[in-house]
Amino acid sequence: MESICLDKNFELSFEKLPHTVRLIVLKDGEEWVCRKEKLANLFSFIEVDQRFLFKGRLQLFKRDGEIVVQVRNIIIGTFSNQTFKEALNKLK
Repeated sequence: MESICLDKNFELSFEKLPHTVRLIVLKDGEEWVCRKEKLANLFSFIEVDQRFLFKGRLQLFKRDGEIVVQVRNIIIGTFSNQTFKEALNKLK
């Protein structure tokens, strides 16, 4: 499982499933919120001029070359597009 450290005590992890990837936000090591998505859609989000990914509690959006992670309308961390792409490449 791949992970990206976010601000404070948050972490974004990626769990590869047979047909999808499960994105998991951990708070202090405990699962807080998750979302399943196809790997192709995650790569498309990086490559295409798409600003938002997901609706609901967990949302990702692009801002100034970074990806912002928002949970329940609170920004919990940011990381570079390249960091996201590297994590996804490891899931192929």
